[in-house]
Amino acid sequence: VFVGRRDKGPKEKYSQGWEDFVAALPDVLADIQSGLFERAAAYREEHTRAIDDYKAFTQFFTPKNTERPEVHGGFALAHWCDGEACEDKVRQELSVTIRCIPFDRTDRGEGACIVCGKGSSGRVVFAKSY
Repeated sequence: VFVGRRDKGPKEKYSQGWEDFVAALPDVLADIQSGLFERAAAYREEHTRAIDDYKAFTQFFTPKNTERPEVHGGFALAHWCDGEACEDKVRQELSVTIRCIPFDRTDRGEGACIVCGKGSSGRVVFAKSY
């Protein structure tokens, strides 16, 4: 069997016997899953920012070059009052939407909504769709 994994470089191909391939397959799949998860978690950690000010929020999601806007792969953890009007304002002005509302928002602390300043029970994840 000739093996070339998509999670490795193109030069990391190898061949092995059928029985060896079948015996090693569970470990290979576990290694692939672990590697993809670690890479995704590191990306999320590196590209996530806690933001408490609407001006900083708009700067975070505004492209530096308006002629040729770059792809922004960031996530903002910001307080939200659960109001539809605040969510709509962010969507209309910045094309940013809420991506995740954590089940237990209280672990992220109480604060003021990033848009209207009303009380918030916790942070949500905002991001731009492409």
